[in-house]
Amino acid sequence: MEPTLNVLRRPVPYFLKRRFLLRFGALAMVPLVGLGVLGSQEKLLLPLERVLVVKGKLASKADYFEDAGVQRILMRHGIRVQITRSSSREVAVNSLGGYDFAFPSGQPAARLILDQRNAQGLRAKQYRPFVSPIVLATFKEYAETLRGRGVARHQDGAGALYYDLDMKAFLGLIKSGRRWNDLGIKQHGMSNGNLVLAQTPDLCAANSAATYMGLIAFVENGNKAVGSADEAVALAKRIKPLLTEQGLPTSEIFKTYAAPEGRQIAPIIVVYEHQFLAHQLHRSDSERVLMYPQPGFFPLPELISFNDKGDRLGELIVSDPELRQRAVELGYRLLDNPGAPPGKQLGAFLRERRIPSPAMTAPDLTRTVLPTVADLEKMLVQVGCAESKPS
Repeated sequence: MEPTLNVLRRPVPYFLKRRFLLRFGALAMVPLVGLGVLGSQEKLLLPLERVLVVKGKLASKADYFEDAGVQRILMRHGIRVQITRSSSREVAVNSLGGYDFAFPSGQPAARLILDQRNAQGLRAKQYRPFVSPIVLATFKEYAETLRGRGVARHQDGAGALYYDLDMKAFLGLIKSGRRWNDLGIKQHGMSNGNLVLAQTPDLCAANSAATYMGLIAFVENGNKAVGSADEAVALAKRIKPLLTEQGLPTSEIFKTYAAPEGRQIAPIIVVYEHQFLAHQLHRSDSERVLMYPQPGFFPLPELISFNDKGDRLGELIVSDPELRQRAVELGYRLLDNPGAPPGKQLGAFLRERRIPSPAMTAPDLTRTVLPTVADLEKMLVQVGCAESKPS
């Protein structure tokens, strides 16, 4: 063996070293370069088979998954969400075949999905990451005009951006056919001869609009829940003018409100709180303000998982610290303890950003009780929506 060892220990001639490096050196470097790229780009360049594509059908909460920050966090977990946008009502009544989860914006649509899947023996698991109350976004001149009439008042200790709105008194103004000029808005430096009302997204599609209808029905029924299908239909007939007087609704109602001409063409709109707060976080705006209806309502969006992939996503958005923090940065109130008022983290974040925080608990302990899913559907049909039929 010794002669062999001696041979191996002999110096390799230079020309052989050079030939080896020229032939194999460049190839030997490729894996090292690749590893460097992966290291600098975190997991963005992981092999495709390691990225879990999760398909979902969503309503307004699609905005959350379309946020670049949310997408980056999910990609670090090896997840990419593929979204199909639809209205909450359409999400609930149309086929969900081929999807891993659905994310309607409120309980009525979620209840429809759960009932249908339970009836068919199909899997459905619920995840509730955050909430955003129904609010009325407006401008300071309109809010101050209502305050002068005793219909709105500043929230205690919340700064000048937030008001509480007496819904019974507000609906009384709408039913009376009063116009803004009649209420004295000229005292606040502007003129508007339009009727007093709140504009909504498409009542037949958007959860926020259907929820607002349910809120009106609750107030008009003496702050009592609708008790039967006949009562639901009768109430719908009574409140229909309060909802249809606005004319043809716009699908992008918040964009209209946020536009320079919004003060004239969209003076009061029904939106989710997080939409307004996200606007304030993007640019401090002292002209636009928020009114919280009393009684109020918190729609509870639910991610409904249909399989293991949906479960993986649902578990992340309710527990991952980065995703929870990003939800706060987008204006949502996190859900922590059942029965506890949500919003502690949101209030702290707004104060940190030097933006006034709305009251996290409403002064009026009355809470709107929406009609049942079946009765709400009858009311929607009564005010002019086509009857929904599950496909």
